Amino acid sequence: MARLTEPVLEISQAVAGYGDLDILHGIDLQVAGGVWTTIIGANGAGKSTLLKLIAGNLPCRSGRLRFEGRDVTASSSVDRLRQGIGLVPQGRCNFPMLSVAENLRLGMFTRRLGRAQKQDELAAMAERFPLFKQRWATLAGNLSGGEQQLLEMAMVLLAKPRLMLLDEPSLGLSPKAMAQVFEVIRELTSAGLSVLMVEQNAQQALAQCDRAVVLELGQVRLTGAAREVLDHPQIRQHLLGL
Repeated sequence: MARLTEPVLEISQAVAGYGDLDILHGIDLQVAGGVWTTIIGANGAGKSTLLKLIAGNLPCRSGRLRFEGRDVTASSSVDRLRQGIGLVPQGRCNFPMLSVAENLRLGMFTRRLGRAQKQDELAAMAERFPLFKQRWATLAGNLSGGEQQLLEMAMVLLAKPRLMLLDEPSLGLSPKAMAQVFEVIRELTSAGLSVLMVEQNAQQALAQCDRAVVLELGQVRLTGAAREVLDHPQIRQHLLGL
């Protein structure tokens, strides 16, 4: 279990939505640094909307977001990526007709790197994910679901985030592939990366992660240690079906 640290992300009274409809209603949330936090909630609770808000893909209608002490409320998604917030969206988000190597190079688009440094970072990523060595020239669309998820995580990692947002990383994956993805997430947080994840497999995620956030109707209803949330009688009955 990771030790609770100072917040890397602070959200105060944030409101966001689509068109005339507010989905998030005054979100107050702190995300600790170097910790794996999972957001759970019923369909329509606002989980993915919250990640889009943090990533800058959705404007904050009122309230404030601070990342590492800096106000990023008005920052664009590209600016937030440069500042250290990386989002792996829900579903496949690679370029299926490009090779693994080409996809990885695109992950560095926000950084000004020389050719030698790019090659060094690609080599380091191949060491972190050995399967890429065997699939370097393979089209991303020909990878398995689990391999594509790892590729998309690697693409975001090459942008050098300090907070990674993951939206349903196990979607469509086999239990074995999901376990592999969760193992990589644990390795990343053990190395100091902060992870905020939305996950449909709430029971499995809460058994693995450090902290949990329960969203209900666009508001934070509960936060705490993942094990405490997993053991909470109401959560087990109404969200986990246990």
